[in-house]
Amino acid sequence: MSSAPEIFLALGPDEFLLREHLDNYKTGATKKYGDFSVSTVSFLDIPLSELQNEVFSPPFFGGKRVLFLSHFPPAASPALSEEKRESYLSFVESLSDIPEGVVLIFSSATPDRRTKIFKEMEKIAKLTWKFESFDEKKDPHRFSEWIIERAKRYGGVLGQKEAEFLKNYAGHSLNVLDLELQKLALFCAGKTITQKDIESLSVPANEIADFAFSNAVASGRFSQVSEAFQDLTENFEAGMIWNRDILSVFRTLLKVKTLSLTKDDPKSLGLHPFVVSNMRNIANSVSEEKLLVAYKKLLEIDCMTKDGRLALTGNTDPFFLTIETLLHDIFGHQKK
Repeated sequence: MSSAPEIFLALGPDEFLLREHLDNYKTGATKKYGDFSVSTVSFLDIPLSELQNEVFSPPFFGGKRVLFLSHFPPAASPALSEEKRESYLSFVESLSDIPEGVVLIFSSATPDRRTKIFKEMEKIAKLTWKFESFDEKKDPHRFSEWIIERAKRYGGVLGQKEAEFLKNYAGHSLNVLDLELQKLALFCAGKTITQKDIESLSVPANEIADFAFSNAVASGRFSQVSEAFQDLTENFEAGMIWNRDILSVFRTLLKVKTLSLTKDDPKSLGLHPFVVSNMRNIANSVSEEKLLVAYKKLLEIDCMTKDGRLALTGNTDPFFLTIETLLHDIFGHQKK
């Protein structure tokens, strides 16, 4: 009688905690089974037929094969075609027959939990890890405790009050906080990190978000744009994101596109030459027609926020999903 398949499921929505858990698991698996026995694949990069070959390949010499499969179960956006949904479901149903010795660790930061694919994955998973963002209402000190412990990892020391200040000053993104703590620990070696140190060395959250999102748009890579957008949603209210960041950056992109067609002086549209240089590549890679369609969608979304069809307070999930879909329409098919 064969044993139950070794299938594990790691879920977000906190991408930093999810990624760190997987990295630690990979390190442990590599030490135990060796480099050739551990591999990583993404459902975004490899056709399902190739993924199936990976999953159903038995380990060498009766040992172990540990395979990390990211971005599965799939997210709600972009929506799957009916054909792809059926093929994914068939794939999940076939997992009970994976070769003995194969260990599968699936991960997804934002899976669509409503689908049959997700529900079937939960049923067959031997163990499911869930990494939620810190809930300050349920556990008001957990976030600050994480900051203090994280600082110790890098040789830094700071108290509860300073941890609270850093969180409010640099924002709630664990990825950003981790980088700030590394910097603070390095520059404050041998002494306790103070509020003054944080103000002197750390970047305020609004400046981080502004730079990160516009820089991500300039890169033209959807993965980077999506990550920067997620950071914005964690640090700011929906209305502020929309008025200050999303609309502002897209207005700039549209102006740069106009300049590329008219060859006018950047100053005539109120643009700094550096901004034009930074945005030129992505503006040139997207057709004028596509940008005009995107601009029309932006205006439609703006109208929907004003007449209440998309809420900027309360349940803002539909608003964020609409924006993410728009970003995918523009950047999802750009070359890497």
